[in-house]
Amino acid sequence: MLTQNAVSKEEVVLKVTGPLSGEATAEFHTRMEELTGGNYLTVTLNLAESPAINSSALGKILLFQKKMSEGGRKLRIIGCSDTLFKAFQMIKFDTLVSITR
Repeated sequence: MLTQNAVSKEEVVLKVTGPLSGEATAEFHTRMEELTGGNYLTVTLNLAESPAINSSALGKILLFQKKMSEGGRKLRIIGCSDTLFKAFQMIKFDTLVSITR
């Protein structure tokens, strides 16, 4: 499940509840397309309630990070679990996207 909350005119937070896999990945893709096409300078993914992410979702995050960066905007991840954070570090994902526990 995805919940969107505008923090300010410049930032929006997309909270992911449950694993980011299967059907959730398709919904995530649609929502991120809308957000990267919008006017927010920062899109924040809150993964505090997401225990797992599949490779398809990781690829989509990288794609959206690239789109945001090309427009001078920022994509960041916050609130991920220790397990997810360690997985991000193992694959060097944290060198590509700003990640904060």
